[in-house]
Amino acid sequence: MTITELSTEQEEMWRTFFDDNHADLVIVAETLLRFHLSPEKVLRKALSSLESSPCEVTFEQAIQAVIDTVIEYNREAANSPFQAKTPPPVKLKAPGMSQIALLPWPERAVYFLRGILHYSCEETGLLLDLSDVQIDQFYKFAAKRIGYEARHHVAEDR
Repeated sequence: MTITELSTEQEEMWRTFFDDNHADLVIVAETLLRFHLSPEKVLRKALSSLESSPCEVTFEQAIQAVIDTVIEYNREAANSPFQAKTPPPVKLKAPGMSQIALLPWPERAVYFLRGILHYSCEETGLLLDLSDVQIDQFYKFAAKRIGYEARHHVAEDR
C-alpha cells in the first residue's frame, strides 16, 4: 500500500468514526463551548486535524481533538473585540447532562472534564487556563448546584 492509499484510508476511518459517534462528540463540544458557535464547525475542524494524523482511531483521540478545538475557539472568541454572546443552556440527551448544561460555563467545563471525563486537576487547569485552586472551587460550586437542583426537583415531584 502506498503512503497516499494509507492516508486516504486513515481519512475515511476518521470520517466514519465521527459519523458513527456524532451525537457523543456533539455533546462534548456543546458542553465545553463558552460562546455561541455551531458544534458542527468544531467537529469539522477536529476531524480535519485528525484525518492526516497517524494516531490510532479511538474515542479518546476524537474527544481530545474536539476538546482542543473547542478550547481554541473559546480563546479566539474571548480575545475577539466582538464578544460573542453566551449561548442559552444546551439541551443534551444524556443521563444527568441536563443539570450540567445549566451550569455557568466555567463550572460546566470543569465539572464535565473532571467529573465526567475524569481528567486530572492539572490536565483540566492546563486545558482551561485555570489554577488548581480555581479548578477545585468551580468543581465544588458545580457539585453543590447539581446537588441543590436534584434535591429541588425531588421536592417538586412529591
